[in-house]
Amino acid sequence: MRVFVILVLLTGILSCNPSEKDEKKKEAASMTTFTYDLAQPAETYTLPKELKEISGIAYYRDNQLLCVQDEEGEVFVYDAAQQKITESHRFGPPGDYEGVEKIDDDIYALRSDGTLFNFKFGNKETREIETGLPGKNDVEGLAYDASTKRLLLAVKEPSKKAVKDDDKVIFSFDLKSRRVFTERELKSKQFDQIGVKGKDWKAFMPSDIAIHPKTREMYLLSSAGHRLIVFTPGGVPIKNMALDPTLFRQPEGICFTPEGTLYISSEGGKKEGYILKFNPMGGIVN
Repeated sequence: MRVFVILVLLTGILSCNPSEKDEKKKEAASMTTFTYDLAQPAETYTLPKELKEISGIAYYRDNQLLCVQDEEGEVFVYDAAQQKITESHRFGPPGDYEGVEKIDDDIYALRSDGTLFNFKFGNKETREIETGLPGKNDVEGLAYDASTKRLLLAVKEPSKKAVKDDDKVIFSFDLKSRRVFTERELKSKQFDQIGVKGKDWKAFMPSDIAIHPKTREMYLLSSAGHRLIVFTPGGVPIKNMALDPTLFRQPEGICFTPEGTLYISSEGGKKEGYILKFNPMGGIVN
């Protein structure tokens, strides 16, 4: 009888402690997600000359997006309904600005060296925040993760001090403690299962990052290689989407509205910059 009881208890303990690998597989299989037809934008917005080199976007309010471009320390409000810039705010000197994010009334802009600029519209004061990322990095993506209250910093080409070989990394910056953390280590083996390997993996250099407001999935955009990869909230890569270079000329910015509408911006190069809008297909599906 004692042997039987011990066996039952052991079985119960083992069944309650599945391996981390099994947990990740279960998460990926059961994840509820939004779907988008990235070959069919609902709208295309051609941008004015001030945003020819648009490099980052963020949701501001209904029909309005915050935009930065990689030459000027100025953030613009683009009104999609009116299809024009309705407001702007200069926050810093000329520089290589790559990302923008809104948290309540605060705006954060990201420079490629990892420096953050924090300000409010209508307020001349700007706080310059040194994140202290390890080594020299080319930081291009900025997003806010409300679940951790941290800013996510997507690195295009991390320094060898941060990663080894072909690994890539996403850092996070805690707004309260002002500390930097390694949020995600993206190792090439993780991406074999979704078909990103070899030259496709080497070409994948994140240009922006966004968190889906409904599912908490992470969307990681790469202008180089024209690719968008989706992760579960736990960090499991589940979708690999190749982007048509004729439609996405140089995709540098990505964001969502609170309802899940997706926007992707592209630099103009020799033409105008533009933003593509994608509506979710049928809402949430299993």
